[in-house]
Amino acid sequence: MVDYQSLEDQELIYRTATGEREALEAIYTRYSSAVYSLARYMLRQEAIAEEATQEVFLNLWLKSASYNPSRGEPRAWIMSVAHHKIIDIIRSRRRATDVSDPKEYETLDLLPSRQMDTDEEAERNLEGERVRQALDKLPPAQQEVILLSYYNGLSQSEIASRLGQPLGTVKTRARLAMQKLRVELQQDDIE
Repeated sequence: MVDYQSLEDQELIYRTATGEREALEAIYTRYSSAVYSLARYMLRQEAIAEEATQEVFLNLWLKSASYNPSRGEPRAWIMSVAHHKIIDIIRSRRRATDVSDPKEYETLDLLPSRQMDTDEEAERNLEGERVRQALDKLPPAQQEVILLSYYNGLSQSEIASRLGQPLGTVKTRARLAMQKLRVELQQDDIE
């Protein structure tokens, strides 16, 4: 019998691609709090963040065969899948809000909250704080691009338009910021 919790992330992704549910469960155990934290921060509604987290892991189940280790670490890939799915949700909600009554969405706030246990909450808070500290170390122009992209769901073209900057400048700032964040978070993992 395989101890999935002891396997490396890359091996879990490969096993998920072959249909091993236990491998996906191990990935979920490791990354659900980070994915949920990102979704909660970006979507600002607990119920929708919980749905988004489930959709992210469904996407991981369906797309695990597309993982390419030469393009980055498993954690980066998982969080990238999460980010793209959350952005899709933000954009679809934006379109839906444009054509329907926004009061319908306020009822989601009335849903009972699902209490997370203290350990999960502490882990999510620590992960969020880690990312915030890394963001604080970026130059202001790069911070702005990352915040508008990852937390407001704007495309790079929309950011360029909003800031009155050339698209190439926005792309360069985003690329440099992501490189700096990757290095900062990897150093944090080592320490």
